[in-house]
Amino acid sequence: MGTDNIMDLDVLRPKDDFIQLNGKRIDVSFVPCAITFDLDEKVKALSEFNADELNEGKAATKAAFQVQIEMCSIFCSHKYPEMTPEWFLENTDAGQVLALATKIRDALDRSYHGVETYGKN
Repeated sequence: MGTDNIMDLDVLRPKDDFIQLNGKRIDVSFVPCAITFDLDEKVKALSEFNADELNEGKAATKAAFQVQIEMCSIFCSHKYPEMTPEWFLENTDAGQVLALATKIRDALDRSYHGVETYGKN
């Protein structure tokens, strides 16, 4: 049987990109389908905060940070169920949460861009 009729979807998967957090190795190169919509909901929630709100008071900053923690938890607990929002509050600092949240948003953006690009081809 020939391989001429095989569509290789593996070419759509991005290059591996890992972070390490408290000894756990986390692949941040792509977003599994199982959590895409939950993460998208959190990213949209973050986009509703504006800079003025975040600069004005602690309440908005705290709320935005909580959304980032929830986003990180959704992403990581897919593979590491113990990485709940409480786990993040007890085991990470703000810099780690921000860096991971940024990687997650980037992966989600790449995922959506890949769908757009593939759809055009």
